[in-house]
Amino acid sequence: MKKTTISFLALMLVSLTRSGAQVPGAAQQVESVQQRRQLDQSANRQQEGEGAPELYPGETSDTGPQSVLRIKPRKTWFEAQADVQYFYTDNMFLTDNNEQAADVLVSTVELALAPTAYPLGGGQFAPRIGYRHQWFDYGLWCATIDNTNFKLREFDFNAQTAFADARWSRDNWILEAGFDYQSLMTAESYEQFYQEYVPRWGLQRLFPLCESSVLAVGYAGDYRFTDEDVPFFIPSDLNDRTDHSLFVNFTTAVCKHAVVQPYYRFKYTHFTDDLVDRDDYLHSFGIAVHCFLTRNISVRAFVNYEILESSNQFVPEYNKLDAGGGVNFNIRF
Repeated sequence: MKKTTISFLALMLVSLTRSGAQVPGAAQQVESVQQRRQLDQSANRQQEGEGAPELYPGETSDTGPQSVLRIKPRKTWFEAQADVQYFYTDNMFLTDNNEQAADVLVSTVELALAPTAYPLGGGQFAPRIGYRHQWFDYGLWCATIDNTNFKLREFDFNAQTAFADARWSRDNWILEAGFDYQSLMTAESYEQFYQEYVPRWGLQRLFPLCESSVLAVGYAGDYRFTDEDVPFFIPSDLNDRTDHSLFVNFTTAVCKHAVVQPYYRFKYTHFTDDLVDRDDYLHSFGIAVHCFLTRNISVRAFVNYEILESSNQFVPEYNKLDAGGGVNFNIRF
């Protein structure tokens, strides 16, 4: 039997027998939620501290050029965010059959040293360094796994992320680079079961289409150095991988305080460990509606659909639908 077969069968056994329950694909679920938060932030402001096309008629008539739906802010040094997402997912465990539906509550707090963008090299440079904590809670409405007495709440977990990144923008180009350290822990005992070190980079181009619409096209890449809590006979870094994504977001204002944002992302993932012969192809597409109640508070509703294909026969190829809403509070000081 090939080493690849042995490795994946062992991982399947671990997921069934480990005493501390965890969500299969927890890291992927964290990444999916974070991508939705990034879409919310891009709808809120395409480029911090730099002019952007109007997203509704007369937006700049009184205030002059401004970021998308946000007046160009005074110079600040810190940014704090609180965010809540509540949504339904039809495939909590990312399986290709016997899908488990669940309701999910994701609560996020984030604090960063994020000075207002300043001129550099003919563009605007915006660095950040900070910390983010997230709580993933399952089954607030549907409490048990289908046809069993196992409670979904046993799969709750927390994610801690320390991050540093920078964004440089000029004209309608945006260049980004950063580094994340992320740790996933069980909810009850805060026992770590997964950690990763992630250098990341990206480039995107904004295409103003009219005074109320803008199209963003870009690329994002990363490398994930992983360390997972697995038995001694399985390499702890078996899930080391590199991701490469292409995405397109279309943002258009429907009124002064609301925008609609359909989007699509294709992600190619290559697992780099010699024991794993695996390449994944993930298609993510959906639509979100963002409403800005004040300069600091926004609400959103979203629908997202994912399709995963893999070159490895032991990896489940799945479809997943998420639908729900969220509230975000953001303040700079």
